[in-house]
Amino acid sequence: MDYLLLLRGVNVGGNHRVPMAELRAQLEQAGFTNVASYINSGNLLFASDAPVSEVEALVERILLQEYDWSIPFTLLSQGDIAELIVAAPIWWGEREDWRHNALFKLHGYQTEFDQLILDKVTEEYDQVFVTAHVIFWSSPSKVHYSRALYAKMLNEPFYPEVSIRNRNTTLKLAAMMEKRADEELDN
Repeated sequence: MDYLLLLRGVNVGGNHRVPMAELRAQLEQAGFTNVASYINSGNLLFASDAPVSEVEALVERILLQEYDWSIPFTLLSQGDIAELIVAAPIWWGEREDWRHNALFKLHGYQTEFDQLILDKVTEEYDQVFVTAHVIFWSSPSKVHYSRALYAKMLNEPFYPEVSIRNRNTTLKLAAMMEKRADEELDN
């Protein structure tokens, strides 16, 4: 099965440096196959026959052994990613003057955060759609950005429990996962 591993807070502003080539090698040494990464922000794809719970435990062990700080992550299957793209709302990506992001829920994410977000969001300045694995979020890029909840999310309790990717990165990762699935079918 193909998996997408999303790390939070690595290689940002020179902090928490995790060379992707190094992490790819560590994943391969652990027995994962077809390991690849996309850009330097902690997006890794790999295959494993192990069930998701075993894969998560092994990834967590690798990250704890190899790095001096805790690296939050989420692990999604190819099926999860396919469902995510189908679930994406029509408005996500529609307005060119808005930013469009996917907030991937990490292991510590509490379902109560979903309601907190929905209660605080202002429809005039934010569009939000919550799913099991991701929160689709669009908000103004410049004009009225400071009025959007998205601009204030650093102070929200859910912020440390999500890993954010912009729409382009999310779609690229989904396309990469789909291509891998198609290649598996061809073999």
